Amino acid sequence: MKLLNICNKVIEYSFYLLFFLVPLAFTSDTSELFEFNKLWITFIITVVIGFFWVTKMIIKKEFRLQRTPLDIPIGLFLISEVISTFLSLDMHTSLWGYYSRFNGGLFSILSYVFLYYAFVTNLKDEEVKKEEKQHFEFKKIYLFVVGVVIFFIGALISSQIKSADPAGIPYQMLATLATSLISFAVLMKAAPKGVFRRSLYAILSSALLVVLWGLPSHFGYDPTCLLFRGTFDVACWTNDFQPKIRMFSTLGQPDWLGAYLAVLLPVIAALFINFYTEKKIVISAKLAALKNHNFLIAASFFVFFVLSYISLLYTESRSAIAAFWIVILALIVYYFFFYVKPGFDRTKLSLDFKLAAIIFLTVGAVTFFAGQPFGQLEKFTLIGIESHFAKPTVSKSTTPAPAPQVTVPGTELGGTDSGKIRLYVWEGALAIWKNNPIFGSGLETFAFAYYQYRPVAHNLTSEWNFLYNKAHNEYLNYLATTGTVGIVTYLLMIGAFLFVSAKFLYKNRKKKSREEFLIAAILAGYISILISNFFGFSVVMINILFYIIPAFVFMLAGLINYEKAYTFTFSRKQGYDLNVAGKISVGIASLLTLYLLFTLVNFWNADRDYYFGSNFDIAGNYDKAYAFLKQAVDKRPSEPTFKNELSYNNAVLGASVLAQSLQSKQQNTQQNTQIAQELIQAAMSNTNQVTAEHPNNIVFWKTKVRVLYTLGQIDPSTYFPLALTAIKKSATLAPTDADISYNLGILYGQTGDIGSAISTLKNTIKLKPDYQGGKAYYALAIFYHAAAVDQKGKVINQAYNKLAIDELSLMIKYFGPNQQAQDALAAWQKK
Repeated sequence: MKLLNICNKVIEYSFYLLFFLVPLAFTSDTSELFEFNKLWITFIITVVIGFFWVTKMIIKKEFRLQRTPLDIPIGLFLISEVISTFLSLDMHTSLWGYYSRFNGGLFSILSYVFLYYAFVTNLKDEEVKKEEKQHFEFKKIYLFVVGVVIFFIGALISSQIKSADPAGIPYQMLATLATSLISFAVLMKAAPKGVFRRSLYAILSSALLVVLWGLPSHFGYDPTCLLFRGTFDVACWTNDFQPKIRMFSTLGQPDWLGAYLAVLLPVIAALFINFYTEKKIVISAKLAALKNHNFLIAASFFVFFVLSYISLLYTESRSAIAAFWIVILALIVYYFFFYVKPGFDRTKLSLDFKLAAIIFLTVGAVTFFAGQPFGQLEKFTLIGIESHFAKPTVSKSTTPAPAPQVTVPGTELGGTDSGKIRLYVWEGALAIWKNNPIFGSGLETFAFAYYQYRPVAHNLTSEWNFLYNKAHNEYLNYLATTGTVGIVTYLLMIGAFLFVSAKFLYKNRKKKSREEFLIAAILAGYISILISNFFGFSVVMINILFYIIPAFVFMLAGLINYEKAYTFTFSRKQGYDLNVAGKISVGIASLLTLYLLFTLVNFWNADRDYYFGSNFDIAGNYDKAYAFLKQAVDKRPSEPTFKNELSYNNAVLGASVLAQSLQSKQQNTQQNTQIAQELIQAAMSNTNQVTAEHPNNIVFWKTKVRVLYTLGQIDPSTYFPLALTAIKKSATLAPTDADISYNLGILYGQTGDIGSAISTLKNTIKLKPDYQGGKAYYALAIFYHAAAVDQKGKVINQAYNKLAIDELSLMIKYFGPNQQAQDALAAWQKK
């Protein structure tokens, strides 16, 4: 019985730790700072919960899975995801998720569904008496504050821990994790009674830390930079990723933070209203308020709401802000109709009315002063009013006006509107679905499938060479990657939950219970996910909330019948003793758990090696990169991303060493040649393997072209034809990619096929007229000229020579003076 209680407690507190730790998890030395670490924390906690759940079943000699109102929709959805994975363009990606995004693969979805059933099966909200709910020990507030202080002091201490070898043991990460765990332990000492209330407490405690961590960054003081570099500023971020412009805190991206806060803000508002009304707080004098503990707690909820909403506005996430405005308005309308209106009296406004008005007016006031991202509404904010009445400044500068620019027809100056780009991506998503209508291209394969159907117009945007691994619309993403079956079952799962919840609220509309209002607020937060996902995509914490919120609602609403479950009894023998078979089963479960945990930790360490190696590659330090990439592959040989990067690194090193050997007359030339050949063979072996095993992964084919082109610098006759074959394959996978088209044209020319080079480069200009400042025009002119002259340089085809001159003239006209082009133009015009 004692072991059974231990299992129950570990499962319960593992969920609280999951809710607390995931939003805060990030580190500086993995290939993706935020999502990778959040998902790995989720995987690890899921494995731990799974082990203790299995142990419980072995002890009780019974398999038990709680039945819920969503069983059929969830089952159908999982079946569709599994089928989509097995029919995928790339099964590895569908299993693990796209590398660098991770979330969304089959393993992550299985984890979220597993957590949903683990929660409803193992955790039952105990009865909390009304007087216990109303009684609150104010000293717990001090304990809560201590927990928050520990977290930030720990982060400050961790920022001073610097390893001599950054790639060695991650002492700073371990110190930060230890601090977070200590903070969690202290904070949970102040947690209220009841599984649901503790869960909500853990979620909101973490959200407060996220807000407090992020707010200073808006003003130029980012704790993340203090942790990473020891400087309390924002210098650790690039100009394109500035928290002073768009805040992202520990979530990693402004839209992700915005979506996270939009879910929780209605709940915080409901807790404020519920607490104030339950305590019937009455303030008679200003000084008396400071002595009223209940008022101070209510005020804390209100301040938390304001700070969270300010943080949401500072993200400038239009999807999340719009989602919050919609759901908070709906929640206030719901509250007015069912809590305020029945007893409404104009002569004596009720407390319910005043509290609803406070929330509504607070949202309006904070928006007015803090601003918002919608340009059409700017005139209704303080910034808009000030700019409207500000006197226009008269410039006294005598600098002459710049000469008018000539732009390439069909191109855009400046950054393209994100909405316009999103429409192109959505168009591509629909094209993927039309060509894979039943089960889609495969879970999380959008990056590969989109290349096949990307609209040509996308090349004319400022983000023409970005790799879109999501459709930036969760529903279109599911439609494209899991097909009609996937999106229908996904929407069925959502619709079933909304129907059951709405039915419950309607049935209990006259009760005016505070629990019903909290359920409505939680439902509003869930709906905010559905809205923000229309313009974006889910990340780890949002998916955890997406799958766990139905469990919260069912638990709070009493919609789970704990007498009904899917059960299977292993033994008729009563009691909770572990017999020999049980001990062996627990031992096997332990070994499997240790294996899964080792796999996850080993994968995480391999990713660190990959992070250092790929960064050294980018910096051109291939010697240092080699050791890290080799370690990554040795630790995780089944991860093709590591082999893909190592193949290019080997090719560069091999080509470099061989080139030096051919030019050197030293005694060790033969040894260096052998080393070079081994590196080249390893490069070819790795790139051939990843493209053979993942034939639809355009990223791997692009790397293969780079590998072969690099080796072609030392042996053109051997490797350029292979590179041409590889880039032809790339062109079939990405027919509208201007980069591939340009390089294909160059390779055609370098292998002697001038006619194909010309036609391909003409196609490149059609795809993207402004390609890299006129490089396509210049290359096309070079090959026109090559076709116009004989081996002695004498013009034998005046038509081609004129076309060459015309292309160079257009290049100079569109892109400005170019000495190389002007010299060639002058020489060709004389012929």
